[in-house]
Order: sequence, then structure tokens, then C-alpha cells
Amino acid sequence: MRKVNYAKRDQAPDMSPFWESVDVQEKLLLLVPRDLCSSYELSESSKSKLCIVFNQLLQCLNQTCLEQASSIINQTLEILGPVEVCHPKRLADGTSLETWEVEDSDSYFNVRHVQAKEPAECLIGSFLKAYQNWLELNKHCLSLDPLKMEQVKSGFKSYIYLLSRSFGLTLKEIL
Repeated sequence: MRKVNYAKRDQAPDMSPFWESVDVQEKLLLLVPRDLCSSYELSESSKSKLCIVFNQLLQCLNQTCLEQASSIINQTLEILGPVEVCHPKRLADGTSLETWEVEDSDSYFNVRHVQAKEPAECLIGSFLKAYQNWLELNKHCLSLDPLKMEQVKSGFKSYIYLLSRSFGLTLKEIL
């Protein structure tokens, strides 16, 4: 796997993209806004893989044991595998910010704006990372209201169904 130190790069504006394989557990990857679409075309192999990932996520969200849910998330991250991304040439397009300001904000929030060869895999990888972080918070906080926890899980489920529709996937219902 090729590692890039983005803090020390000198990149000409017309440089071709440098694709790297990124483990989605490193940082929360965010697609640059101009790459967000209402629907995505997926190859058959991507559809198959993402159906498995989504169905495992739904199983995970139905777990009451945090340890079991964490185990499922880890398995699901293994299935998804690394995501091919590159640092966008024009990170601040469509904003009043300079590129360095966006990068500074990304660093502060431990996120990374990227362009992805497979945007759908990047989106679901970020979702997995967010849910994994939420599970870790729950493990260390004994005073969470069970009703509020169920509301958050319901929101995660809704997002899974929204993404699956955007990807043109049909998920089996898991009760």
C-alpha cells in the first residue's frame, strides 16, 4: 500500500490524480461535494459486494450486544476492503475557502476529502467508520438512554436504505 504525506506535497494544478489504496479505518473519508450524486452506476461485482456489506450492516444494527456488533462491523470492513482514492486537484471549488483552509478543517475533524474510483464504496466505507466510532462511544459511556440509542440506530438504518436506493440495490429484509 502506498502512503502519501499530504501535508508536504507540492502539486501542480494540472497534475494527474495519484490513486492510492486506503484502509477505511484510517480516517473518515468524505467525497468532495461535486462528486456526490443522487444515483451511481455499479459493476455487478460491486453490487454483489455492497449487498453483502449492507445486509451485514442491517444485522449489526439489530444486535443488542455491543461486542457482537463490533465484531460484525470488523468483518464487514474486511469484506469492503481498501478503497481507491486520490486527493482532489481543486479541493475548495464552490466555496469561499482556500485549499489550505479546507485541509486545516479536515485535519481538525480527522476527516479527509477525496475523490474515489468507486464513490459508492467510499460512501459506505465512511458509513462503516462512523458506525464503528459510535459503537466505541457506546462501549465507554454507561449512561446512554436506551431509547435514544434506538433512535440513532434507526437513523443509521434509514441511511442504509437511502444509500442502497442510490446504488440501485435491493436488500433482503432482516427482522
